[in-house]
This record gives sequence, structure tokens and C-alpha cells, in this order.
Amino acid sequence: MPESLHTRIARETAVRQRLGSTVAVGATLYVLDGSVRYAAVAATLAFCVWLVADVAQAAVGDYADHVVFGLLVFGFVAYTVTAAGPTWVVVLGALLGCWFLLDGIQHLRHGVTRNEVGVPYSHGGSPVTGLPKALLVRLAEPFLL
Repeated sequence: MPESLHTRIARETAVRQRLGSTVAVGATLYVLDGSVRYAAVAATLAFCVWLVADVAQAAVGDYADHVVFGLLVFGFVAYTVTAAGPTWVVVLGALLGCWFLLDGIQHLRHGVTRNEVGVPYSHGGSPVTGLPKALLVRLAEPFLL
């Protein structure tokens, strides 16, 4: 059965956005470091991570990409521990990885998608007071599900 034009355009747009982000990562690293090889490898790895996250999201459900990113952060933390990195990087990385994993698992477990988020993320008020409130609500959401 032929696919609809809307589905085809949406899929091609998503691939174009990922390729555009890959080029942006490569160009940024090239400007900062000057090594074409390093920029190309890092951009390719970024594209692969985004591809795995998109596949997980399509196969398992919305927020499965958070589980992938949480596991990736834990991999970085493990590398930092073996490389005898600073303690603050390990602690912050472990907290970030735990939050991503918990957020992804809770949303998948309760079947909540991005379209039906329980609390709208608006920062009513000024950016000084409203934005931190919205950030705290988002950070607390996995615990409130």
C-alpha cells in the first residue's frame, strides 16, 4: 500500500533535520578544534546516537529516547571514572543519567506521551520567576507520575 504524502514528507523532514544537526555538530567542532577527522567522527557518532534514539522511540514509544540518553550518560560517567576524572563530573553525570532514565521509564510505564503531558510547561510571570518554576515542574515530573 503506498504511503501518504504527509507521512513521507514528515519522515524526510525528520531525516533532513538530523542531517542538518549533524552538519552543525561537525562544523562547530571543526571551528573549535580545527581537526577535520575529529569533527567528522564526532558528527557521525552524534548522528548514530540520534538514529538509535529515534528507532527506540518508534519501536518502544515516546520518551524511549530519554532511556537511550540516560544510558549514554552512564557510559560517559563510567569512562570518566576509569579515566580518574573529577568527582563533580561523576556526581553530576550520575544524577543526570538517573533523571533521564527515571523520566523515560516513568513516561513509558504510565503511557504518557509528549502530546499529553500532564502539566503545561509555561512560565507564567516574568522570566526571572516563571522560568525556574517551569524548570522545577519539569524536573519533578517523573516523581509526580
